[in-house]
Amino acid sequence: MEGAAAKRLVLDFFAELVAGNPACWNRVADDASWQLMARGKSYPYPTDFTKATYRQLVEESAALFPEGLRFTVLDAIAEGDKVAVEAESHGYTRDGRLYANVYHLRVELEDGRIQRVREYLDSGHATEVLTPTG
Repeated sequence: MEGAAAKRLVLDFFAELVAGNPACWNRVADDASWQLMARGKSYPYPTDFTKATYRQLVEESAALFPEGLRFTVLDAIAEGDKVAVEAESHGYTRDGRLYANVYHLRVELEDGRIQRVREYLDSGHATEVLTPTG
C-alpha cells in the first residue's frame, strides 16, 4: 500500500474510531503493536500495547469522559506505507477537568492493515488530568 491509499486507510480508521464504529479494528493487524511515547513514573497508563490491549484502553478510557472525548485529526502525510498524523483531543473528565492533548502518530502499514503505531503525546498533561484526585 502506497501514499494516498495508506493515508486514506489511516484516516478512515480514526474517523471510524471516533464515531465508535468497532469495524475500525478490522483495519488493524491482529499482531499489531501500539506504543505510547510517554515518560515519567507517574504516567497513569502502560506504554506498550497489543491490538487487544490498546482497544481495551480506548474502550475503558471512554468512561472517563461522560460527554465524550473529541479526537480531531489536523493533518496527515504519507510516504509509502508510513503515515504521519497530527491530532488533538478535547473533553472534560467526570470531575470537570479539561483534557486537551496533542498527538503525533507514526503509523506503519503491512499488507493493507495497521501494523505498528508510535503515539507521541503530552504525557505530562495526561498524567496531570487523568490521574485520579484523592
